[in-house]
Amino acid sequence: MFEHLIIILMGIVFLIILPIMSTIKYWNYKPYMKYALSLIWISYIVIAYEVFFPRESYYINNLNKFSNITFSKEIKVIKKYTSFLNIEGEYSSCAIFEIPNNDKALLNNLIEDKVTTLPNMNNKCSNIINKEFKNNNLVTFKSIDEKNYRQWGFLKNSNKAFVYYKSFGMTKK
Repeated sequence: MFEHLIIILMGIVFLIILPIMSTIKYWNYKPYMKYALSLIWISYIVIAYEVFFPRESYYINNLNKFSNITFSKEIKVIKKYTSFLNIEGEYSSCAIFEIPNNDKALLNNLIEDKVTTLPNMNNKCSNIINKEFKNNNLVTFKSIDEKNYRQWGFLKNSNKAFVYYKSFGMTKK
């Protein structure tokens, strides 16, 4: 517990306090320093926003990467969710897609992994996926390595697909 507090305090110091202190110190240091510091803060805010609220292309790229299929640009994200990193470094993201009919033909040729079931971890991602997808007519695929859990699937008689990604970060599986 003590090391978690140290990590949190170091994060606050390095990500919030030191940038504010350096801005205050160097604001009037050189003539164009205000512009440089403003640009740094704007990029800092944009990067932080992208980390906490990823674009739809992030989820589509995950689906393309996990399935090894290049889907067309007409794919739509119906629902999406991304968690924040917790103290152990765990992270999860999921999305439900509506796939166009021409891409649906690519999915019909895939062979199902029979031992894979829907994610049953009690978090918001598994709740979103389990509401939309039932085990009947579901084709799922998953891959696991020592720090990542990746799963994707689709319904046979529908144009819906899902992707689920969980990174275990610093925790031991």
